[in-house]
Amino acid sequence: MGEISSPDLVKPIIGLLYKEPEDIEQALGKIEQRFSPVDYSSAEFPFIETEYYEREMGANLIRRYVSLRDLINPNQLAHLKVLSNQCEDEQAVDGKRTINLDPGYIGAANLVLASTKNFSQRIYLDQGIYAEVTMTFARDDFHKLPWTYPDYYNHRDVLLEIRKIYRSNILRLNSDRM
Repeated sequence: MGEISSPDLVKPIIGLLYKEPEDIEQALGKIEQRFSPVDYSSAEFPFIETEYYEREMGANLIRRYVSLRDLINPNQLAHLKVLSNQCEDEQAVDGKRTINLDPGYIGAANLVLASTKNFSQRIYLDQGIYAEVTMTFARDDFHKLPWTYPDYYNHRDVLLEIRKIYRSNILRLNSDRM
């Protein structure tokens, strides 16, 4: 029989979609105040992989990724998604989002994203939130799955950079324990 143990801590990340710079600054301020400071912010990328969000948010959207400084227990992902949804709602104008926040985490073996939508590959967590392994990590790279969002796969160099920060955080944490 396997031994029950605590899970490894993971690195929280957020994929952001927005149009206006002030929207991202306002949302990140709320995340930092309510959860953890940002320790990495990627460059901005044109969001060209789909037109799915244009009806609600308009055209010429920007994609950006951030990671949060404080490592978390994976069971906190539902809380982070609920918090991100609250931030989206607080910034909405006439019932339409001005920013889309997609929280998840990077662990040693994968990238996991949170969602309010259930699909066959998603596992229920808590508070109406599901988790999905979006990409796996092996042989020094992230690998896509049939449901991997194209923008995450196309920007895996950013996710690899965040994973390096995560590994550094873990090494520091382990050396502090010795």
